Amino acid sequence: MAFTRRLLVHDTPSAHRRHPLLTLGSLALLAGMGCSDADAGTGSGGDDTGGAASLTGGAPGTTTGGVGNTGGFSTGGMGNLGGAGPGSGGIVGTGGDLGTGGDTQEEVTCPLPTEFRWTSSGPLAEPAQNGWYALKDFSVTRYGEKYIVYGTVANGAWNGFFSTFGSFDEWKTAEQHYHGGHVAPTIFYFTPKDVWVLAYQWGFQYKTTKTPDVWNSWSSGSSLMNYNPDPTEGRGTGPIDQTIICDDTDCYLFFNDDAGGVYRASMPIENFPGQFEGAQRIMDQPTSIIFEGIQVYSIKGSDKYLMIIENNGRRAFRAWTADRLDGEWTPLPGADTTEKPFAGEHNVTWPDGKWTTDISHGDIVRENPSEKMEIDPCHLQMVYQGKQDVPNTPYDQLAYRPGLLTLVR
Repeated sequence: MAFTRRLLVHDTPSAHRRHPLLTLGSLALLAGMGCSDADAGTGSGGDDTGGAASLTGGAPGTTTGGVGNTGGFSTGGMGNLGGAGPGSGGIVGTGGDLGTGGDTQEEVTCPLPTEFRWTSSGPLAEPAQNGWYALKDFSVTRYGEKYIVYGTVANGAWNGFFSTFGSFDEWKTAEQHYHGGHVAPTIFYFTPKDVWVLAYQWGFQYKTTKTPDVWNSWSSGSSLMNYNPDPTEGRGTGPIDQTIICDDTDCYLFFNDDAGGVYRASMPIENFPGQFEGAQRIMDQPTSIIFEGIQVYSIKGSDKYLMIIENNGRRAFRAWTADRLDGEWTPLPGADTTEKPFAGEHNVTWPDGKWTTDISHGDIVRENPSEKMEIDPCHLQMVYQGKQDVPNTPYDQLAYRPGLLTLVR
C-alpha cells in the first residue's frame, strides 16, 4: 500500500467387549438351552471382526487389519455354545490375532504451476461503518475452525480492523472490529513460544496475544526493527509493508520502500519476537516490477520459498523463488511479466462479472497459521484488494474491497 511518509516514533482401539468368565458348568447349562453368543471385535483404523466359532467349539477368530496407519485390534470370536446334544458344553473359541497394519497413504503434494490462471469472486465485504472508504492490506490464516483476517481501513486516516468467519462467503456478514492504528498487518502463530504475533506499521512494531479474536487482548506494542540507520537511506516512503517468516533456526523480516527495493533482516528464532537489526537491500528494480505488498511463504512438499510483490501502475503480483530465506531470489518463470504475472488482470477471470482491474495488496490463504508461512500449491487461494476505476480520487479514498482468487489447475 502506498502512503505518504510519516515520522517514525514509535486417536484408540475401541473398548472391545469381553464375555464374563464362564465356568464349564455354566457353559453346559447354556448349551442345553441352545444358547449361542459371538462377539465381533472392533478396532481403530479399520473394520476388524473376530472370527465366528463353530457350534462344536470356537474356531480361532479371524481379523482384518485396519486401513491406515494403525492396524485393527480385535477380540476373537466367542464360540457358539452348545454341542450335539443337551449337556455337551461347547469350547470357547480362541481369541483372534492382532490385525496387521494397512498401507500408509502418502500425502499428496503439488508443484507450483508453470503458468498461473485464477478465477475471482466478487467483492466479499463492504466497509461496516460510515466514513470507511476501503478495506485493504489483508493478512489471513486459520484460527481454530474459522478464518481470521486482519487488514487496514481507510477512514480519513489509516487504521486497522479484523474479522472472523467460517467461510469466505460469510465475510459479508461478519463483524468488523476496529483496531486502531494497526496498518498493513501480518498475523501468524509463533509455535516456539505459543503466542500469536501481529506485526504492523507505521514504524514497524509488533504485539502478542493468546486470543487474536479478542481485540483488547493484545500486548503493548514493541519495536520490530531498528531504524538507526535507516536501511532505505530515505528512498521512497522508507520502510513499508513488512512481512515475517521463520525457518527452523532463524526468523526473517522482509519489506519494501515503494522505490523498487526489497530489504531483509534476520535474528535467531530463540530471540523472536524482538527487534531486527541491520536490514539490507537485497533486490532493486523499477517500480513497474517491484513496488510494495511483499509476502514470503514456504511451499508445502518442497524445500523452496515463494516471494510475491506488487508492481506499480496497473496493480499485479510477480513472483520469485529461493532455496533459502537468506539466499538469492530469482524470478519464477511464468509468473514474472506483465502478460504472465503471478496474479493480475491478464490471468484472472471473473465468472460473476469483472469488478476490478487491480489485483493489489493481499495474502495467500494460509491453512496453517505457523511462523513458517506455509502455503499448499494443491489448494491455492489468495485474498486481495480490488477496486473500480474512479478518476481523480485521492488514494486514501479509493474504494478497495476484498476479493478471493482460486487457482485453476
